[in-house]
Amino acid sequence: MESNVANEKESLLLKVERQIFSNQEQFDDNFQKNDPPVDKNVNKGMFSQLKATCSNQCSAMASREFWCGLFPIIGWLSKYSLKDQLMGDVMSGCTVAIMHIPQGMGYALLGGVSPIIGLYMAFFPVLIYVCLGTSHHISIGTFAVTTLMTGKIVDQYGSHDDANFSSEHSFKMDNISSIHYTNLEVATAVCLMVGLWQILMGILRLGILGIILSDHLVSGFTTAAAIHVVVSQTKNLLGLKVPRFNGSFKLIRSTVEIFGALPTTNLAEAVISCIAITVMAVHNDWLKPWYGKKIKFPIPTELIILVIGTAASYFGNLTSDYGIKTLNHIPTGFPTPRSPPYELFPSIIIDTIPVAIVAYAVSLSMAKIFARKRGYEISSNQELFAQGAANVFGAFFSCMPVSTSLSRSMLQESVGGETQLASVVSCCLLLTILLWIGPLFESLPLAVLASVIIVALKGMFIQFRDFKSALKTSPLDSIVWMATFLAVVIVDIDIGLLVGVVASITVLIYRGHRPYAATLGHLLGTEMHVDVELFSAAVEVPGIKIFRWAGAIHFANGETFRHVVDSHLGSHRIPTSVTRTATSVHDKESPNVEVSPLKYGTLDPTASTLLTSGAILNPDVPVANIKYLILDCSALSYVDLSGTKILTTLHKDLMKSRGITLVLTNCSEPLMKQLERQDYFELFPKSQVYPSIIDAVVTIESSNRCKNESSINSAIVPVTD
Repeated sequence: MESNVANEKESLLLKVERQIFSNQEQFDDNFQKNDPPVDKNVNKGMFSQLKATCSNQCSAMASREFWCGLFPIIGWLSKYSLKDQLMGDVMSGCTVAIMHIPQGMGYALLGGVSPIIGLYMAFFPVLIYVCLGTSHHISIGTFAVTTLMTGKIVDQYGSHDDANFSSEHSFKMDNISSIHYTNLEVATAVCLMVGLWQILMGILRLGILGIILSDHLVSGFTTAAAIHVVVSQTKNLLGLKVPRFNGSFKLIRSTVEIFGALPTTNLAEAVISCIAITVMAVHNDWLKPWYGKKIKFPIPTELIILVIGTAASYFGNLTSDYGIKTLNHIPTGFPTPRSPPYELFPSIIIDTIPVAIVAYAVSLSMAKIFARKRGYEISSNQELFAQGAANVFGAFFSCMPVSTSLSRSMLQESVGGETQLASVVSCCLLLTILLWIGPLFESLPLAVLASVIIVALKGMFIQFRDFKSALKTSPLDSIVWMATFLAVVIVDIDIGLLVGVVASITVLIYRGHRPYAATLGHLLGTEMHVDVELFSAAVEVPGIKIFRWAGAIHFANGETFRHVVDSHLGSHRIPTSVTRTATSVHDKESPNVEVSPLKYGTLDPTASTLLTSGAILNPDVPVANIKYLILDCSALSYVDLSGTKILTTLHKDLMKSRGITLVLTNCSEPLMKQLERQDYFELFPKSQVYPSIIDAVVTIESSNRCKNESSINSAIVPVTD
């Protein structure tokens, strides 16, 4: 059966007979091209246009689609199935809530605030995102990179007066703040400023900014940030007392201080850290994959470690006997709503921009992964607005900026979560911790929390594989990855992000500066024209150079375009033996081109004889007298004003200095509109624009009566009645 289908496919033959169009306008008239609709408000005054726009917006706001877009919960909650989705959301919510406890308390340490703040972040902002977010599966809350970036700002402006959970925070170096703000005040100010930035970007429809941070940039950035996290937690793992640094090269300076303080290591804390890390690593790498095939609900090893560590510290008097540092006081109940210090905004307004962009980019990338996997759509601009609103709301309840946790999001989806109702279930469980259970963790050693953070970073360190794969598949992307990584590790987080963005944009410009370009030749017996460098059977039409530029022509690559065109005009491949087999269609003196009906896909018998007899393209044959340059615009995406001038200059220079006529083919409608708006056709004849390469080649050959050359290379052969 399969062989019959294969034989049938091999025997398929395409035969088309159609008129040859002597220019683009003839093609448009023949097929009754419709002009695009004209905006009625274009010719009105500015105030009339503004009034019409406001009227349309007001009408849209009254529609159900508008409110469903602003509050996506209306859409998915109205279609919610209690039978099919509730159980999965409940199980997922319970699992994620258990994971929120160790991660929230641990990541709060990175921000220089009390561990209870991490639980606030898993509660208050999440409630807002559930109503406004478009992703069904991401887990909003603490994230190592954003809390670390927030901690950098806290270190710069905070006084550590509220950091009573660790005595080591009582001193630091390079604090440039002259006004005393508590760490929590700085953190909430950062949270509010980040939220305002994200809302502003959402209003301005800047969701596309997420693409600036490419996958390789984010991978290199988060991997390097993970190294910052490890260094910052080493002092908690080993019980060291080292100063905190701000500014450039702080990672190197901190590492030097840590090595210098190694003789003062608290052996008890080092042993606790080794045991906790070993247990969690063995569970995650060996036991979890084994029992995961049998039971769907994962064992909360991190929470179990926290409980055991707290019990051991409390009953074993580890603080008094061995000097182990613990969390100390943990408040119960909800925090009192209070506004952040607005007078701090001018100082942090610039520092918060990278935090806002990174938090959004990480969340958007995870949201896209789950959307593609589950088959639903997300809105990048709505995600900006949702995350910004969540941060603004959380800032009044003692929260730091939130983002998406990769590990929690993967867990929420894999356990069976279907909607954001799983986040509501998670918040309900965390409510019991906030109201009653929180003080039970006051005896928890900081070494245990640091161990939880270190183990959770494994997924980020695995991203070194991204660099290895990029090195093989795309060296330019590997440069972006490594430049970002080294800048973050050596200099600082915000500087590294800037370096990564510049490197990513530079790679984009470089790729656009020198896109794919090729000379096209005809495949005998077909209507196709392909790259002559890739297909040895491709034959160039005598006297005609067909050139393809796959990209845009703009101010940055205009000179490169001219240089590449000139280099391709320097070589012209023609058959070593050419036999005239077709007569001209009409006299060359004829002012009008009239082409007889033509048959596509037919192969001239002489062409077949030529190929089978061994005639090949000889690169040593002298360059043919090129009379026409056909620019295939099928892959030409955009031409700006500078590009239009380049094309106009090319047209004039070719005709004046070399006697070559420029011809455009396969121009898309947007490209034609761009050229018309830039008055290109005032200097370039529109009659030299053709709907396809075939129409251009045949019209040229017919109008020149093929001169003394063979028509063997035509994509078509005239039909004789």
